Parts: sequence; C-alpha cells; structure tokens
Amino acid sequence: MATEVRRPGTDEEQDDLLRNVKESELKPVHTWPHLVSIELIGALIFTLLLSIMAIFVRAPFYRMADPELTPNPAKAPWYFLGLQELLLHMHPALAGVVVPTALLILLGAIPYIDKSKKGTGIWFYSKKGVPIAVFSAIYTTVWNLSLILLDEYLPAGGSTGIAPFLKMHGFPDAFGEIFVPLVFMTFIPFSLWVIVKRRWNADTRELMIAMYSFFLASFIVLTIVGTAFRGEGMALTWPWEIPHPPIGKE
Repeated sequence: MATEVRRPGTDEEQDDLLRNVKESELKPVHTWPHLVSIELIGALIFTLLLSIMAIFVRAPFYRMADPELTPNPAKAPWYFLGLQELLLHMHPALAGVVVPTALLILLGAIPYIDKSKKGTGIWFYSKKGVPIAVFSAIYTTVWNLSLILLDEYLPAGGSTGIAPFLKMHGFPDAFGEIFVPLVFMTFIPFSLWVIVKRRWNADTRELMIAMYSFFLASFIVLTIVGTAFRGEGMALTWPWEIPHPPIGKE
C-alpha cells in the first residue's frame, strides 16, 4: 500500500511537501489497481519490444564448446560480471562472499532504517531527490573508474596493481587484498553520506536515495567494465580490440 498526500497550494509551496507533511494527512492508495496496472502495462510493452528484437536481431551462436580450446578471457554471464570484475581487485572470499552478502543485508535493511510512510511509492521523494541521485551516481562512478585504472596501471616491479605494489614495499598479501579494499568500500559510501547530509541537509529518505544510487552506479560501472573493456587475460582493452570467438559450427 502506497500513500498519497493532498494539500492545496502552488507547485513551489508543495515542493518540499513530503518532508513536512504530518502522518495524519497521509491518504492510503491501494496497490491494486493503481500500481499493478501500471507495472502490467510496462511488462507487456517490454515483452513486445523484446519479442520484436528477438525476431529481427540474429543471436551470435558460437561454435560448439571444445574442452581443449577455452576462450580467453573466460567470462561469467553478464549479470555476474560485476562480481568477476571485483575478483580482479580483491581477495576472492571478499569479492565473492562478503561483499554480496553485505550488500543484500544492507539493501534489505533499508525499509527498517527508513520507517517513514511519507512519500512511499513516489519517485525521488522530494525536489532534492534527483540532484542527490545524480550527484551520488557521478561521485561513485568517478571513484570506481579511478580505482580500476589505478589497480590496472600502478607499476609494481614486474607487475601492476595496488596489492602487488604494497607487497613490493613489504606489506603482507592480506593488507592489499583485504584491508585496502575494505577501507575504500567503507570510505566511499561514508564520505558520500557526509557530503549529501551537509550539502542538501538530507533527511533519512534522501540519504537512502544516495546510498542506493551508490550501489546501482557501482553495479553498472563494474558490469560495463567487465563486459566491454576486459580482453585477453582480463586486461583493460578497448571494446573493438577484443577478439570474438568464431560464429557457427566448425
């Protein structure tokens, strides 16, 4: 069940209505038919477009698998490529178990952190929502790309990367593979939280928008990099320079 607020006034007067409205002024709006009907229409349109695409766009079926000829690089399905990208930058247990579990717990905890009924089901909640979401996405994207490039090209003797660089200077493997990634994964959302709180005087709902934008932007950036910019040996490569397996039977 969503909530709806009705109060007379101009657009400017209602701009921050959801932040200041009283709980007693909330009017319940049932999920059916208001929400479900819109979602059903959206699902039908998406299915129609996907069907048209499947008819006119040829699927690139590669030749039959050969156990003696494995592809380079061997990539996971696209929805796992964000995690595969993380595996290149930190300890496998951290990237494959700890990070996904922590994210699922934090995402599931959002309704318990933000318990307000004001603005439920309304995109971006208030006029601050859009700039907060855009800023959070850009801030997160810049951090992600900077760290990916640093870990890819930081010279470390005969190798490259943050962990090899630290190991070359006497730090244990766990410091570069576990401690440093944990520091960055904690610092980036925490600094984003502080900036949004001070810059926009954000309330709990708006801070949750910033945190979810951080998660979504990170997922998109890591997935795009892992999908389109990783070539042989999982090295960073321009998409048009990545060789593709031959199509058809051989």
